Amino acid sequence: MRYLAVSWFLIALATGAAEASKSTFAKGMQLAEAGQTAEAVTIFLKLSQEGDPLAQVNLAVLQALGRGVPQDDVSAAYWAWRARFAGEDQAITLAEYLLARLTEPAQKRLAERLEQDLQVLAADGDVTAFLSLGRVALELRSPAQEAKALEWLSLAAAFEVPKATLLRDAVALRLEQSTRLSVQEKTIHAFAKWCATLPNHIRIPTCPSR
Repeated sequence: MRYLAVSWFLIALATGAAEASKSTFAKGMQLAEAGQTAEAVTIFLKLSQEGDPLAQVNLAVLQALGRGVPQDDVSAAYWAWRARFAGEDQAITLAEYLLARLTEPAQKRLAERLEQDLQVLAADGDVTAFLSLGRVALELRSPAQEAKALEWLSLAAAFEVPKATLLRDAVALRLEQSTRLSVQEKTIHAFAKWCATLPNHIRIPTCPSR
């Protein structure tokens, strides 16, 4: 039953991704459709590491199926959630499905891996990673780490990441006033810390001088 469920995603994604313009991605699709899944995994992995959300979805599917690579539900869930955080609609249901296949310890490992890699992305100047980190705290930590999520979402909102303000305010409403004020104080210090590490072209005028 699980195999059939994930197989359905592979068929749907192959159909939807056939229009992709990138020649490398198209090559990966051709290889997957021809049954050369190991070669396809290699291509999708490279593209996934470069931030291509469709490649991340396809890599997640192949890893979940164990096609071209040993079956790995944790890694499959990782790439599905990376794609979901990037806004890929085709990753929404897949990410939920793969998360449900994990034990609590495995879900914790997934959250830790996402947090580690997203912080690296943030340090490299991808401020949208702050929003993703907030979502990890809300959606993948059990119980949800709402105070930590508010800190990440506040950073994302400060850098004008789309949708961050709405989510930040929704989380803030669920917290006690004392907790909310404590998070604001922590965020001010975190903002200065992150500003010091960000590339110059990402820094905003309110960043403290170096």
